[in-house]
Amino acid sequence: AVSRAVSASGDGTARIWNPETGDCLHTLGTVGWERSGNVQDAVLKCGREMIAAVFSPDSALVLSASVDGTAKIWSAQSGELIHTLNGHRRRLRSASFSPDGALAVTASDDRTAKIWNVESGECLHTLQGHSLEVSSAVFSPDGATVLTASLDKTAKIWCAQSGKCLQTLKGHRWDVFSAVFSPDGTLALTTSEDRTAKVWRVESGECLQTLRAQGPRFTSAVFSPDGALALTASLNPVAQIWRVDSGKCLHTLRGHQNSVHSAVFSPDGERVITASQDKDAKIWCVKTGECLHTLSGHADALRSATYSPEGKLVLTASDDHTAKVWCAETGECLRTLTGHQGTLHSAKFLLH
Repeated sequence: AVSRAVSASGDGTARIWNPETGDCLHTLGTVGWERSGNVQDAVLKCGREMIAAVFSPDSALVLSASVDGTAKIWSAQSGELIHTLNGHRRRLRSASFSPDGALAVTASDDRTAKIWNVESGECLHTLQGHSLEVSSAVFSPDGATVLTASLDKTAKIWCAQSGKCLQTLKGHRWDVFSAVFSPDGTLALTTSEDRTAKVWRVESGECLQTLRAQGPRFTSAVFSPDGALALTASLNPVAQIWRVDSGKCLHTLRGHQNSVHSAVFSPDGERVITASQDKDAKIWCVKTGECLHTLSGHADALRSATYSPEGKLVLTASDDHTAKVWCAETGECLRTLTGHQGTLHSAKFLLH
């Protein structure tokens, strides 16, 4: 049974939930609103917005990232703040744990990524080499390397132990927004403002495939659990499933009325869930490309939709200040997680 979920909000807090009851177990941080005089409108204190929150692999900790340039490590059990990771000079774009949970990596608009020791909160390496903002940073599946994406049109692969740059992935003609490893760590997948996604061989830095968007740019791209397929979401109201080895588009998933902000595979790789600006999420069959369920009920745009680790539940995050838990099999809304006072930038289940 899934025991926890975590959400990150524009109100300056992250919250830990029991998705089975809808109860908020902990609020991490303080709501960054201040009221001035008799003005009824709450104003967000500059830079307090929380853009991401994730559980550690052993589910004992939560890592959050803020636009004020800090990341924070919290106890998932008590909600207590353990470390504040200070050092970036501008807003953070992403934060994630290494697979063994011993390290964390943050990406920032200050043109660097940083690797941190989770236990001590100390910065071990500053990954310097990008000439513009770093939009994302993730560890490889074996934890040996870090992959960064940057607005300088490149992605880079770094040694996690030494902080040295091993490879620069050059070929995009515009900002690179995201970069992820394949499940076996041999390939990388990037998305760019140039309306393409590219598949790269990590070891050589060679571009193997270029996937072209039908209209405006892709918003995200991920590998399937077996690494054979790629899934792209786009500013067009479509998502697409591609073969990684040939770069051929197998299915274009049509049905949304507005931009698709995120698209991910189910843990078994047989389904896809998309989250759209049109307030709906949709579940699709990977084999046929047909829409199986439309998850309607949010009052505003969706930021993300993810599966629980065993694939039975779906969690959506919305601009309507709520997250919702759904049955993946029937598409029925099981509960609404309420309490945030701002946009939900992300909502994620425990990893295990």
